[in-house]
Amino acid sequence: MLFRHVLAHAGEDPALALGQAPPGLLSTREEAILARLTLLPRRRKWLLGRWAAKRLLGELAAEEVDLVAGFLGKPASNRDWRCQFSILNDARGAPYIDRLGQGQHPLSLSISHRGDWGLAAVALQPGARIGADLESVEPRDPALVRQFFSEGEAERVAKTAGGAERAVARIWSAKEAVLKAMGIGLRHDTRDIVVGDEMDAPPGLAGDWRGLEIRLAPLLLAARGVPRSLTLLWRDFDAYVITVALLM
Repeated sequence: MLFRHVLAHAGEDPALALGQAPPGLLSTREEAILARLTLLPRRRKWLLGRWAAKRLLGELAAEEVDLVAGFLGKPASNRDWRCQFSILNDARGAPYIDRLGQGQHPLSLSISHRGDWGLAAVALQPGARIGADLESVEPRDPALVRQFFSEGEAERVAKTAGGAERAVARIWSAKEAVLKAMGIGLRHDTRDIVVGDEMDAPPGLAGDWRGLEIRLAPLLLAARGVPRSLTLLWRDFDAYVITVALLM
């Protein structure tokens, strides 16, 4: 399996909607971070990301997946286990797993949130990098396409009959996922990432995942150096689009 992901909803615990940490969720370091977040929407999003990520890691640890279990141990009590490690962010804003006394885990983790949903995904191949994004399908300002899409992408959206909003969400989500996997974020020109047509997903991938063609501009490749293969996958989820980019 290339990766695992979890979707979590804010309604799963009453504390999340209030911007409060459910009992046993956070480490001491995470509690200090939450205390500095004063705006309720920001607190909710931050908590929802940790809620989703720790559930995913708990599932992998319980299954004794080597990449996780060896570092975090198998959870005897989920509530006690979750507060023994932290989901922190590096200088670029990318999330990572840290356990006091053991340091940072090399497992690649990505978090996204939209509305009341949180998404967490991890790459299961050693050395692989992952970027995951969750986008809502909704009307958007046409300036988004004009300013951030390539000419070919804009033409594809214009020719999409009856599904332009989903096409825009899929392309935008794909760009964000790729930038996350590359460790760049939205600091780079998104038009240097060109999303193409649908293609078959890699064999053995469970669920309704589909592949997307992807092309990176030479300047982006030269600046960042991406010698590994890049796989881009997407699927629909109700009124949302989920995209996962894998650098392997």
